[in-house]
Amino acid sequence: MMRLARAHFALIGVVLFGAALALLVYLFTLEFKRVELSWPLRIERAGDIYQAAVQWKMAAAVGLVLGSVLYFRAASALECQRKGAVRWMRLAATLLLASLPAGFVLWWRADQGEALGTTTQLVQDVQTVVRVAALLLVAQGILAFSYWVLSTRPLAEETAADDRQGAHARGWARLARAIVIGWLIVLLVLGVALGVLTDWLYELPVARPEPGELLYATTFDDFNDEWDLYAGRDAVQVQSVPDDGGQPDPALVVEYGSGAPDEVVWSVLDRKFSDFDLRVTARLLEGPVDQNQFGVVFRYRDESNFYIFRISADGYYSLGRVRDGVQEKISDWGVSELIRQGNVPNEIRVIGYGDEFRFFINGQPAPLCLKGENETSMWANWEGPGICYTSEPTAVFHDDAFGQGRIGLAAGTIDGSEVVVAFDDVIVTGPDPAVWGEE
Repeated sequence: MMRLARAHFALIGVVLFGAALALLVYLFTLEFKRVELSWPLRIERAGDIYQAAVQWKMAAAVGLVLGSVLYFRAASALECQRKGAVRWMRLAATLLLASLPAGFVLWWRADQGEALGTTTQLVQDVQTVVRVAALLLVAQGILAFSYWVLSTRPLAEETAADDRQGAHARGWARLARAIVIGWLIVLLVLGVALGVLTDWLYELPVARPEPGELLYATTFDDFNDEWDLYAGRDAVQVQSVPDDGGQPDPALVVEYGSGAPDEVVWSVLDRKFSDFDLRVTARLLEGPVDQNQFGVVFRYRDESNFYIFRISADGYYSLGRVRDGVQEKISDWGVSELIRQGNVPNEIRVIGYGDEFRFFINGQPAPLCLKGENETSMWANWEGPGICYTSEPTAVFHDDAFGQGRIGLAAGTIDGSEVVVAFDDVIVTGPDPAVWGEE
C-alpha cells in the first residue's frame, strides 16, 4: 500500500505540474496576445494582465505548482522513509479526499444532462467521459481514505521513524528541504509583487500633486514608448501629419478600422495620476464628419474600468463610464457650439480633483446632462444646445468609482466607418481649484 501511495502521489504531482504549464501556455499565447517584452525588460501593452479573470487564472497556475510540489514532496518522503513522511502522507491524502464529493457531483451533473433530454450522440459521448471521470475521482477518494487510515497504524509510524539515511543523508535532506522552502518563498514573493504591481492585492497610492505642478507633457517628438503603440486594422502609431500651416508635425495617430459600430480603441500612457488637469489637441484626419468619436480616457484601471470623455467632428460631446465591463452613459451625446466642426483641431480639457470632474472644450466649460432620477441622461438636441430633459445642466460630475489611474487617447466610430484621429500637445498638470475655467 505504501508503494501504491508513493506512485499515486507522484502521478498527481506530474498531473498538477502539467496542468500548471498548460495554463501558463494558454495565458501567454491567448490571453496575453498584446503583451510584448522589450529591452530593458519592460512590459508594454499589458492591459490584459489587469483583468480579474486573467489574474485568477494566474493565481490558479501558482496554486497548481504549489500542489505539485506538495505531492512530489510526499512521494519523496515515502520513498526515502524519512521522518515526517506520515505527516506528508496524511496531508496529501486529506487533500485527495475532496475527490469523493467532486466525483459524486460530477456524476450527478451528467445525470442532470440526461434528464433534460440531451440525446445527441455527441452529448452522450461527453456524458460517458464525464461519468468515467467521476468514477476515477470516487476511486481516488477511496484510495485517499485508505492512505489516511494506513497512516494512523503504529507500523507506519515506526516505518516512517526509521531513519536509514544516516547523518550524511540527513544533511542532504535538510538541503533539499531548504531548497523547497526557498522556492516556495520565491513564489510567494513573486505572487505578492505581481498582485501589487497589477493592483490585485493592493493598489499603491499616487501622491496628490501641487497646484500647477507639471506632471507630464509631450508633443510626440520623442520618448513615445510610454504610449501603447500597435499595428493592424485598429492601430496606434506616431506619425507626421500636416499642421495648420501644412508642415509635417509628429502626432499620435489612432486609427479605427474594425467595422463594429459604436466602438473606440485607445492608447494609454504608462503612468498613473490621482488628481490631474489634462489638455490635448485632437483633429479628425479621415472618416465621415458625422460618424466619429474621439477624446480622452481617464482614471483608467484596466480595459473594463475607466471614464471616457468624447467629442465628434460634427459638434457633439458625451461622458461615459465603464465599470466591470458595463458601459454607462453619464451624459449622453449633446450638441455644442464650442466644438469646431470638420477636420480642424479642438482642444479637450479634463480636470479630475478627488471625486470631482470638470470638462472643457476649446477653453470653455462643457456642461453635463446627468440622468437625475431617470434611467439615462437625455439632451433635447432638437430644441437647441444646452437643454437637458433629465436634470439641470451642471459643470461638475461627482463620482468616486476610480480614485486614480492612467490616461489615454481614444478614437472610434458611430456606424462602423473607418476613422483616423491625430492627437498632439498633451500636457498634464496638478489641478488648481483657484483658477479653474480661467484662460
